[in-house]
Amino acid sequence: MQQIPIVIVGGGASGLFCAVQVAEKLGGKNILILEAGKRVGTKLLATGNGHCNLTNLRASQEHYHGDVKKAEVLLQKYSPETVMESFQKIGLLCREEGEGRVYPYSMQASSVLNLLRARLELLGVRECCEFEVVEIQKDGNGFLLSSKDHEKIRAQTCILATGGKSSAKFSSGYDLLRQLGHMVSSLKPGLCPIFVEEQQKIRTLKGIRARGMVTLLRKGKVIACAMGEIQFTAQGLSGICIFDLSGKALPGDLISLDLAPEYDVKTLKLLAEACDGSLQGVLPKALAAICTPENCKHLQFTVQKTAPFQNAQITVGGVPLDEIDESCESRKVRGLWILGELLNLNGDCGGFNLHWAWITAMAAAEKISREGTI
Repeated sequence: MQQIPIVIVGGGASGLFCAVQVAEKLGGKNILILEAGKRVGTKLLATGNGHCNLTNLRASQEHYHGDVKKAEVLLQKYSPETVMESFQKIGLLCREEGEGRVYPYSMQASSVLNLLRARLELLGVRECCEFEVVEIQKDGNGFLLSSKDHEKIRAQTCILATGGKSSAKFSSGYDLLRQLGHMVSSLKPGLCPIFVEEQQKIRTLKGIRARGMVTLLRKGKVIACAMGEIQFTAQGLSGICIFDLSGKALPGDLISLDLAPEYDVKTLKLLAEACDGSLQGVLPKALAAICTPENCKHLQFTVQKTAPFQNAQITVGGVPLDEIDESCESRKVRGLWILGELLNLNGDCGGFNLHWAWITAMAAAEKISREGTI
C-alpha cells in the first residue's frame, strides 16, 4: 500500500492549482494527484468556450450566491489581481476582455492547463489517472482512500477537489464528504438552460436570439433580474442572463422578458403603427409575429425545470462554509481540505466560479505550506 504525505483527489482547476502552490513551497515529490478520468484538466479545457475565463476583475460578494457572508474573508484576501500574479509567476500572461473578464493572453484554455502541468512536472508532482476514489476513512492521523478497483492509498493530508455533479461521470466528492461526517446541502444544476411549459410557443422561436431584460418571478415577487442576450431553444431559454438566473429558478416560477427595455409601450406603439402594426423593425420576425407593444415588455414563460446536471456549468449547493475554516480546512476532520465547487458557494457567469476555485486552492496551500505538512 502506498503511503503519501499529501493526496489531492481531483485533477481539475482547484486541485492542480493547489498542487502547484504547495509544491512551490514544500517540493512536489510527496504530492500525488488522483484523477478519476483519463487525464487531468478536462473540464478546464471547456471553460469560457475553450478560451478559459480565468477570473473577473469585478469579483466581489455581489456576484456570488450561497454562504456568501462566510466567504467574505476569502474573497477580500485573494483578489483577481492576486490570482493573475500567481499565474504570471508560472509564465501565464493574462488580459481583460470587457466586463472585467480575464483570459489567458493566448485566448486558449489549453495554455492554462499546459502551464499548470508543466509546472507540476518540473516540481516533481505525480499524477495518477483513472483512479476513482469511492471510499475514504479517517485512519489515525491520516486517511485511507480506496479506489473502485480496490486499490488503497494512505495519506497524511487529503485535499478534496473533485468538482461538482456538473462534471461528475464518476463517484461524487459529495459522497466522500458525507462518509467523513460533513453535511451537504441540496444540490441542483446551475448556469444552465431553463426548460419552459409553453412548448408549442417556444418551438416556433427556436434559434432566435434577442437582447433584453429577464425577470424571475415567484408568486408575483421578483426573485432576480439579469440583462443580456436571450437564446430561444427547442425546449426553453438559454444564454448567459438565463444561466445567471437558473440556480434560483423553481418549477412554476414565471420568467418575464422585456425585449425592448430601453423603450416604453407608447414608443413601441408608434413604431408598430409605422410598420403596418408589426414590431418587425424592433424584433426578429418570429418574435414580432407573437409580440404586441404591450407583451413585448413582459413576454412570459413558466419554468418547467432547469436542464440536467450534464448540461450545467456548475453545481449549486454543497458543504456549508461554516464547516471549514478560512483556509478551507475541515472543522470536523483535521487534515482534510475542501475546495472549489464542493462548497456551498456559486458565482455568476463570467469567470467568478473559476476565481473561487483558484482562491480556495491558494488558501489551502498557504496553510499547508506554513505548517509544513510534509
